[in-house]
Amino acid sequence: MVLTVTNAKIYTQGKFVQGNLTVDGGVITAIGNQVEGEVFDAKGKIAAAGFIDIHTHGGWGKDCMEANVDAIETICKYHLYTGTTTFVPTTMTASVEDINAAVGNIRKYKSNYAKIAGVHLEGPYLAQKSAGAHPPKLLITPEDCDSFVWENADIVKRITIAPNLKGAAKFCEKAVKAGIQVSMGHDDSIDDEIYACAENGANSVTHLYNCTSRPSRRSTPKKHLGLTEVGLIEDGIVAEVIADGRHVPDKLFGMIYKLKGSKGICLVSDSLSVAGMSDGDYFIGSGESKQRIRIDDSVAILPDLNTYAGSVTSVGKMVERLVKLGYSLAECVDMCTKTPARLLKRNDIGDIAVGMAGDINLLEEDGRIAATILGGEVVDKKSLEI
Repeated sequence: MVLTVTNAKIYTQGKFVQGNLTVDGGVITAIGNQVEGEVFDAKGKIAAAGFIDIHTHGGWGKDCMEANVDAIETICKYHLYTGTTTFVPTTMTASVEDINAAVGNIRKYKSNYAKIAGVHLEGPYLAQKSAGAHPPKLLITPEDCDSFVWENADIVKRITIAPNLKGAAKFCEKAVKAGIQVSMGHDDSIDDEIYACAENGANSVTHLYNCTSRPSRRSTPKKHLGLTEVGLIEDGIVAEVIADGRHVPDKLFGMIYKLKGSKGICLVSDSLSVAGMSDGDYFIGSGESKQRIRIDDSVAILPDLNTYAGSVTSVGKMVERLVKLGYSLAECVDMCTKTPARLLKRNDIGDIAVGMAGDINLLEEDGRIAATILGGEVVDKKSLEI
């Protein structure tokens, strides 16, 4: 199928240009004035690359830990509905058996909706003191067991680890060599441990300011930086940010932006299974990792712990709200396209250019998504609704 999007304000390689773009066989083949195949009139809207979410646990009532086709298909539909055309399903801390079952289910599913770019293992290599919504009793260290990671290296593309765990730096080195991007988070680390992991290839922080360590002391009076501070000051480390105004309040986001700039920030939803659902009581996870959760005033909380869990806000909505706060649309788009594509080492997604995937969002000037195109086909979002 050939599709030409006409009358668009195209955000391509850091610039806005007026014109048309053509997608043939799922790939962008032309940007300019030519018209081929079916025509879709953008009516002056902004054509930007489809959004990429590299940290998400689910949506529309389904969790990535559910090892069945219906769950992952519903999650793929949810993300496409919200303008995310590529995502990385993220697991929860659970038994190795449950994690393997979830990963196996994702591996065998072939999506006709949002594209799956591998799996993100968030856990079980997290610190007891910063477990957040992860069940502490199921946390382990790489020295306890890591064979399941290498057995799944064909599909595991990201992993979160707490740098203070035994064997963390050595694990980072091995993971990076296996083609797995390593993020640091859910930790009780000091700077020496963090830099050891960074020197061995870890290059991002999992949801900065949420379960990331702060300055602390160990056995001497010397105060050490925590992962929060190292993540803020080191240019080589990208900060995942949940920009929903709750997990990271807007003024705090402003500080992160001043220190990191848009190139150092990756917007992530960290969306839970309850994303896209109405206020009420639900459960997240499955089996031993199952926990009670409540959506109240558009935020997910763990009532038993009186704390936030993951979010219920898509990265598309984060772009929209940040634009309304005064951030440039271009930089907001970059934070959920170019930056995550760079972390995933993908050069076929994350921008509008000839040879790139024909995954496109048409945006209003205020960041709202007007339409989504996946592989050169205009998405009928009503058909996705559950």
